Amino acid sequence: MLRTTLRTTLRTTLRMTLRTTLRTTILTTLLAVCLLAVPACAGVPGGGSADQPNIVLFLSDDLGIGEIGPWGQSEIATPNIDKLALEGMKFTEFRSGAAVCGPARCSLMTGYHNGSCRLDDNDNDYLRTADVTLAERLRGAGYATGLFGKWGLSWDSEPESWPNAQGFDAFFGYRDQVHAHNFFPEYLLSNGDSVRTRNELAQLRRMGSGRATVRLDYAPDLIGGRAFDFVRANAERPFFLYWATNLPHINNEGARGYDDGGYETTDLGPYADKPWPMAKKSYAAQVHRVDQDVGNLVALLDSLGVRENTLFIFLSDNGATFLRSADDGTSNVIGRWFNGTQDYRGFKGDLYDGGLRVPGIVVWPDMVEPGTTSPVSVDFADLHSTLAEAGTGRAPDEIDGRSFLPVLNGKGTLALRPYQVWYSPDRDQSAVLEAPWKAVWMRDTMRVFNLARDPGERTDLAGEEPAIAARLDGIRRREDRRVVHPPIPK
Repeated sequence: MLRTTLRTTLRTTLRMTLRTTLRTTILTTLLAVCLLAVPACAGVPGGGSADQPNIVLFLSDDLGIGEIGPWGQSEIATPNIDKLALEGMKFTEFRSGAAVCGPARCSLMTGYHNGSCRLDDNDNDYLRTADVTLAERLRGAGYATGLFGKWGLSWDSEPESWPNAQGFDAFFGYRDQVHAHNFFPEYLLSNGDSVRTRNELAQLRRMGSGRATVRLDYAPDLIGGRAFDFVRANAERPFFLYWATNLPHINNEGARGYDDGGYETTDLGPYADKPWPMAKKSYAAQVHRVDQDVGNLVALLDSLGVRENTLFIFLSDNGATFLRSADDGTSNVIGRWFNGTQDYRGFKGDLYDGGLRVPGIVVWPDMVEPGTTSPVSVDFADLHSTLAEAGTGRAPDEIDGRSFLPVLNGKGTLALRPYQVWYSPDRDQSAVLEAPWKAVWMRDTMRVFNLARDPGERTDLAGEEPAIAARLDGIRRREDRRVVHPPIPK
C-alpha cells in the first residue's frame, strides 16, 4: 500500500512540473496534505485539479442536422467535423432545449427545461444573480471560463444578466441575439466594454442590428481570435471554453433585396463556381467556415498539448433555419437546400423534431470510444448536468437535467428523466416526449406520434391512443412552471 502510494505521488509530482511553478507548488502541497489527512483527496473546492478535463463547447447557430457530413451531407464538405465524429461519439437523439436560440441557451446554461428556466422565448427575460450557470459551477471548481460569440440571455439594462456576472471570466462577442444577426457589426462587446470595429452601418438599429455599408471586420474572425487567445492563456490550468458562433445564422435585418439572402461571408470558398443562387453559395460558405473554425481549434489544442485532456462537444442550438428564398429572404427555398432537417417535420421555431433535433458529437480521448454512436435521448439540460459532473465531480440534483456521463465514460448508472418537455409562447406550442411517444400542441390542437414507427411525425394517433394522450397532457401541465415575464424595455 505504501509503495503504491509513493509511486502515485511521484507520478503526480512529475506531471505537475509541466505546470507553472506557482501552480506546481500549490497543488503538490495540497496533495501532500490530502495524503496525510484522508485515504483519498478530490482536491480543494475552487482550486482546480490535475484530473479535471478541459471542456470545450462549440455551439453553431441554426445549423441543421443534415447539413454536415456525419449526418450524410455530401454537397457541403465538412472534413473537420467528420473527423470529430470518427474520433468520438455521435448522438442520434440529441435535442435542443428549445426551437429558437434564447431559450435553448437558457436551458444549456442553467440546466432547466424551458418550462422552468428564465427564458421560454427570445429576449422575453434575462438571467438573475440567483441563477446558477454552468460557467459558475465550473469556475467554482477552479476552471478559467470564457464565452466567445453569442450570449442571448441578457438585457442591456440589467448588468446582473451580463456574461461576466454569470460566471464568465472573459467574454467577447454579442450580448443580444439580435445584435448577433450582424456579421459585420459596428462594435462588439469585450467583457463590459464596447469595442469599435472598422465597419459602418447606414443606420444603427437596436443593439447594433442591420446591414453594414462598410464591411472590413468579420465578427467570426474577431471572435475566433479571442477564443484562441483565451485557450493559449489558460493552457496550464483547467478551462471551460464556450464558443457560441453566430454561423450559419441568417442576418434577418440584411436579407431582403440582397443576393446573399442575409448569409454574410467574406468569400464563397469552394462554392464560388457552383451553379447555385448566391444565397445558397453563401450559406454553404458559412457552414464551411464553421468546419474550418472547428479544425483550427482542434489544431490549437493539439499544438498546446492539451487535447488529450479535453472534453469537446459540438452542437447546434436548434434545427435548420425556417424557409427562406434564394433572392429575397422571404419564401420557401433555403430550408430545403441541403436537407437540413433530414425529412423530420418542421424547421427552426417548430416543436416538431425538425426544429429540435441537433447534431451532437462528443470527443474525449481515453474516455469516449472513438467512432461510436449513441441512441440515448438527451437534451441541453442534460448536457449542463453532464458537464458539471465531468468538471466538478458532482451532478447537480436541483435542476431538470440529468447527467449522461455514464454513456461517455462507461462508469456508473444512467438515470435520465423518463420524459422531455418544451414550450414556445411565440407560436403557442408545447411538446412532450416520452419515448417512443411524442405529443405536439399547436395552440389547442394536440397531435400524438409514435417516433419508433413514424420519426417524421406524419401520422396523428391522438384519437387511437386516448390513454397515452391523457398521460402526455398530464406531463405537459405538471411541468409548466413558467412565470410572468417583466415588461421588455423599449
